Amino acid sequence: MTGTAETTGATVATGVNLALVRRGTGSVVESRPAPAVRAGQRAARVLRAGVCGTDLQIQRRVRPDAATVLGHEALVELADPVTGVPWHAVLNPVDATDQDRVLGHSYDGVFQQRLVVDEHGPELVAAGPGLVADLAPLVEPLATVLYGWELFEREPARVAVWGGGSTAVLAAVVGELRGVRTFLLHPREERLRFLAGRGMFGTTSLHTGPPGVPVDAAFLCLPREAAPAALTEAVAALGPDGVVDLVGGFGPGDRHPAAPGVDLGEVRRANACGLPRPGVVVRRGAAGFTGHRGTARRHLERAQRLLLDHPESFGPVVTHVVSLEAAADELPALAARRAPSAGPAERIKVLVDPTMTGRAHRAPDLFTTVGELGGTA
Repeated sequence: MTGTAETTGATVATGVNLALVRRGTGSVVESRPAPAVRAGQRAARVLRAGVCGTDLQIQRRVRPDAATVLGHEALVELADPVTGVPWHAVLNPVDATDQDRVLGHSYDGVFQQRLVVDEHGPELVAAGPGLVADLAPLVEPLATVLYGWELFEREPARVAVWGGGSTAVLAAVVGELRGVRTFLLHPREERLRFLAGRGMFGTTSLHTGPPGVPVDAAFLCLPREAAPAALTEAVAALGPDGVVDLVGGFGPGDRHPAAPGVDLGEVRRANACGLPRPGVVVRRGAAGFTGHRGTARRHLERAQRLLLDHPESFGPVVTHVVSLEAAADELPALAARRAPSAGPAERIKVLVDPTMTGRAHRAPDLFTTVGELGGTA
């Protein structure tokens, strides 16, 4: 961390904080004063951040979120308040007491060098020293997927995943690891060929249309533009007593003919940060609908264990790593569905590495662990 100067009621950092700030549908890197840390707050240095599909939706202005600095998936470094010894954490971005307070959505997120944490969030969960640093931003989306699996009322024998982004891929990888017959559905054949070539899947079936057989559960991992049509397909594909997890794609007030009388946004809000237990599933006829916001500590800890135990399955999910300066160009391009400027022509998970300088790109590093990063706190 930068040096600090004590003032009454606050610790004021003396350095600067580079932040990726959105301007309309574009982004610029701004040099800001390092944030003041007041009583009850902690300063965190952002070491890795993941680009989520919701970041891209906000960037292209199909979501109304207020944050000007996006990002909610991260590995951060903090200093112990007593000893000063640095430690590392991953984040739950949703405030368990106020679902409308979300890191990188309602207030500025992790696409910056430094972040202030307080009692309202984001929630910190210690990152294990053996966790690969470049896989740490997968902890939060993988925890989200595990939350969805937890909400299914029974272990499915067949599951279908609608989507081709990182969350959809993680949901399918988990299905395969659980021994469930898994289908991943995306309309573009080129995308499916790319995913197949990454080496993440063994038994997962990749399809451009519905699975063709009844499934016990479905994940909808899609942006708002694509979710309604996919929900129609998902409900039609469900077998008796099947459940659809609305991972994304629907907000408060959204309704759909396949779920008559159901506010799909409220279905997602019924389960937040691991509560209640058991979770809420709303049924209409033979179909069940569930969803969730945020994660609980148990999900984040299980996600870390999976990443530690199966790096060969999750490592290929990370396809690109860019600096903040490079992200100023890459993020708007990805939001506009253009190819990355370096690395593979298709992407799954793009990382922003705020420790890199200049307009830089690098290959994912699947060897350096959190414990090997050292500390500058």
